[in-house]
Amino acid sequence: MIEWLTVLFDSRVFMKANAILGFVLLGFFIFFYFSKEGRDERGRGLIATASLAAFVVLFVLLNVAPYFFSWAMDNIVRLANLIQTVYTLFLLSADIALLVLRKIR
Repeated sequence: MIEWLTVLFDSRVFMKANAILGFVLLGFFIFFYFSKEGRDERGRGLIATASLAAFVVLFVLLNVAPYFFSWAMDNIVRLANLIQTVYTLFLLSADIALLVLRKIR
C-alpha cells in the first residue's frame, strides 16, 4: 500500500490532475454562490451550513496530515501532492455537503 501511495504522490501528472480537480471543485462552489439559487435566504443558509461542515473536515484533515509530513518531506513533489490533496478533499467535502443539503432542504 505504501509503495503504491509513494508512486502516486511522486507523480507530477497526479499533481496536475489533483490541481485541476481542486479548481473545478472551487469553481462549482463559486458558481453556486453566484447563481440565482445561491442569492436567496435559503441558498445563503445552505452555503453557510456546507462551509461549516467543510471547516470541520478541514480541521480533521489538518490534524491528520502532519503524520505524513516526514514521509512527504523526502520529495518536493510528494509534499506538494499532500498539500493539494488536503485542499482538494476540503473542497470536495464542501461540494458534497452543498449537494446533500440542496436535496434535503
